[in-house]
Amino acid sequence: MTGGIITITDSNWLMSVTCNRQPHFPEQDDDLLVIWVYALFMDKEGNYVKKAMPQCTGHEILTELSYHLGLIDDLDNILENTIVRTAYMPYITSMFLPRATGDRPQIVPNGCTNLGLVGQFVETNNDVVFTMETSVRTARIAVYELLKINKQVPDIYPSQYDIRHLLRAGNVMNDGNGFIGEGVLRKLLTGTYYENILPKHHKNHDEKTDNEKSDIFHQFTQQISEQVQQQWHVLSKKLKR
Repeated sequence: MTGGIITITDSNWLMSVTCNRQPHFPEQDDDLLVIWVYALFMDKEGNYVKKAMPQCTGHEILTELSYHLGLIDDLDNILENTIVRTAYMPYITSMFLPRATGDRPQIVPNGCTNLGLVGQFVETNNDVVFTMETSVRTARIAVYELLKINKQVPDIYPSQYDIRHLLRAGNVMNDGNGFIGEGVLRKLLTGTYYENILPKHHKNHDEKTDNEKSDIFHQFTQQISEQVQQQWHVLSKKLKR
């Protein structure tokens, strides 16, 4: 078991694979293993199979996966003993498209007493889509509201407002190479109570570079401060006249 989805980050297709707890189906044979594979980049050639994924057969997709898992030497045996079922899902990420308030209906539309809308395409506060939790949460909200049950669905932790998560996300989005202004923040916060909000040093961290950037920033702010003071003195003299 993989324990969750594993994404192959150096895959041209950005393939992911997961092997959940078996049996996957109630009547599944004991000697049968079911895994789930998908990819997001449909217009790129594979690393091993030089085709875009939608143009590939099931065996070709399995071949590409075997290459990334280091199993290419056992490919003949794998292909002979594996059944591949493919599905093309061009709208699978449609729930992540930009939208405005009102594009999706409320879970219980205004004025409705016997209609609840649940799933991934309804308006929810502070929640994320593409999870089973979202579907369950919207169903609970609909039931509580329509049946006038005096219960509240558990609150969601507002991590989008937590500076620690935002800084770590910025670091991850830059492939672990830090984020803009990180050196300055480290210089200011090191040794203080707030030092722990910063992510751990990134893989290409260079303390000397951090210090150089910090010194440049300090010189820049000093120059700005001096210029502001000069302009303030000039303005003060004019006002006194």
